[in-house]
Amino acid sequence: MESQLAFLAICLASAASPGPGGLAVVSNSINHNLRRTLPVIFGIATGLMLASLLANTWLLAVIHSSEQAFQIMTWLCSGYIAYLGCKALYYASREMTIAAQGYSFKNGVLISLLNPKTLVFFGALFPMFIPDQGHFISYAILLTLELVLITLVIHILVSSAIDKVSHLLQHHLVAINRATGVMFIALGISGFIF
Repeated sequence: MESQLAFLAICLASAASPGPGGLAVVSNSINHNLRRTLPVIFGIATGLMLASLLANTWLLAVIHSSEQAFQIMTWLCSGYIAYLGCKALYYASREMTIAAQGYSFKNGVLISLLNPKTLVFFGALFPMFIPDQGHFISYAILLTLELVLITLVIHILVSSAIDKVSHLLQHHLVAINRATGVMFIALGISGFIF
């Protein structure tokens, strides 16, 4: 029971902590509304499920067998996050920005699936909460569903709260989009450094 509560607390902290998924939700919510942000939120949830499937099967084996493979995977993922930041900066002051177009379901899947934090979560932290190797699959499914549900709830609550105040932020969209780009680049660079 204590292990389950600890896992739920970690899921809550992970979903609420700043990262590429949360940043995409916040940015999309400021530029649009909750309804137009739901596809990216569901994409993030789908990406988490795919990451769990990959991490608990072949990806986990590859990563654990080679430190170099893990490093390359981290760099590729970090590069994608930095690319999103560069794209956001490039389009920040243009009439049709990436934020104005909105992040899509596909962006949500890729952001979640290629997030180095997700790889670390499933590859290193996740196995600590599976008490019985004989029932690995059932525990892995349960823990993944808990993480996805908590992430969905947190992102919908954040998007809903921003939706209520977004009209106050509309005059600062260029600055917000630039800040979003810089934060994505910083997250990408941190994956190369750490």
